[in-house]
Amino acid sequence: MIWNRRRWLLRASITLSLGGLGGVLVASGCGSAEPPCGLPGNLCHITNEDGTSNGVCAGRCVIGPMVGFYNPLLLWIGDPDEPEPSCGDLTGYDLQRRNTQKIAPTVFSRLRSVRPGEEPCPKCGCSVPLCYMPELVAAHSDASCENTPAETLRPFNPPRNWRGECTSPGTVPADEFSAIWIAPGPDGSCTPFTVDEPSPPAGPAKIAIACSGGVAHFECPVGGDVCMLNQQEANVPPGWRYCMIGLEGDRGCYPPAGPGERPVFSEKFIFYNRDLTRSCEPCVCVPSRTPRECVARVSAYSDRACSEDALLGTTTVTAGEVDRCLRPEEEGAALGSIRAELEVNHVGFCDPAGGEARPTTVCCLPEPAG
Repeated sequence: MIWNRRRWLLRASITLSLGGLGGVLVASGCGSAEPPCGLPGNLCHITNEDGTSNGVCAGRCVIGPMVGFYNPLLLWIGDPDEPEPSCGDLTGYDLQRRNTQKIAPTVFSRLRSVRPGEEPCPKCGCSVPLCYMPELVAAHSDASCENTPAETLRPFNPPRNWRGECTSPGTVPADEFSAIWIAPGPDGSCTPFTVDEPSPPAGPAKIAIACSGGVAHFECPVGGDVCMLNQQEANVPPGWRYCMIGLEGDRGCYPPAGPGERPVFSEKFIFYNRDLTRSCEPCVCVPSRTPRECVARVSAYSDRACSEDALLGTTTVTAGEVDRCLRPEEEGAALGSIRAELEVNHVGFCDPAGGEARPTTVCCLPEPAG
C-alpha cells in the first residue's frame, strides 16, 4: 500500500511537471489544426506514455458496459471504520483543457455489504381472507339509482361489522324513495404484513462509494469502448477501482480476460443500498389457485322486523364488482329493515411473497498485479 501510494504521488508529480508540455500524455498533431486542437469541436489525439493511442480520449478507454449496467465509474471500497472519501476531492489534469478538473464529482450511490448469515429484511406473512357484508346502503329517489343533481340518497347503512342479521336503521316513507342502492362489501382479500423483524445488522462487512464523471462514446480507437474522461490512471488515487454497477439484482460480470488480453470488468462484488430498508422487496400476497368469490344476498322489508310478508325484494352483491339497485316489488311501501346472508363464501388463500434483499451487482477491472 505504501509503495502504491508513493508510485501514485510520483506519477502525479510527473503529470504536474509536464503540464506545460501537455501532461504525462502527449497531444499530437495540435500545431496544424484550425482551430487549434483542444478547443470545442476539435479534440486532440492522445498518445499514452507507453506509445499506445487513446484516439481523442483524454482519460481511460475501457470496454463498454453490458446490458443491464450503467456507465463505468470509480468505486472506493473500505472497512466501516475507515473515513469515507469524497467524490468532490477527486481531481486530475485535463489533457484537453490543460488544467485541473474534478474527474468524478457526482455521488452515484453509497453501498454496503452484509456479513455472512445476516438477514437484513423481515419475513412476510398474509392475513386470513374474509368475506364481508355490504356496509353502504341508501334509499334512492331514482328508480334506476342514477345520480343527478335532482336526485337524493338517504343513508340506510347497517351497523359496523354487520353479519347480516336483521337491522332497522330507521324508516323511509314510500314517497321519499324509489329504489335501494347497495354497494358491494369491502375487499376482504389477504393483507401483507411483516413478521420476525430482523435485528439490525451489527455493521457492514464493507462500505463503498461510487463516484461518476464524464463518459464519452466514439472517442476511443477500439469500437465499443467508452472513454472515462480525465479518469486515466495518473489521476486516480490508490484505493479506487474502475467498476460498473448493474440494475438491481444478482447479475453476471464479464468473463475473465485471458493471458495477454486487456482487462475487462470481471471481478464481481455483491452490495446493498447503504440504507438496508431500501434494499428489501415489499411484502405482497399472491392469490393461490383457489378462486376467491364473495356473494351476499341482501333483502329489504317494509316493516322493521324483516317479516317475510313484508319483503320488498332481494338482490345479490358480489365483492369487488359493481353496486346494485334494488327496486321494490310493491309500490307505496316504506323501507323499514334489511337482512343479508352469504350465498357464496369462497375466501381463497394467499401465499406471502417479497421480503428478499435486492442486491446490487458491481463488476470491476482486476487490480494490477503487484
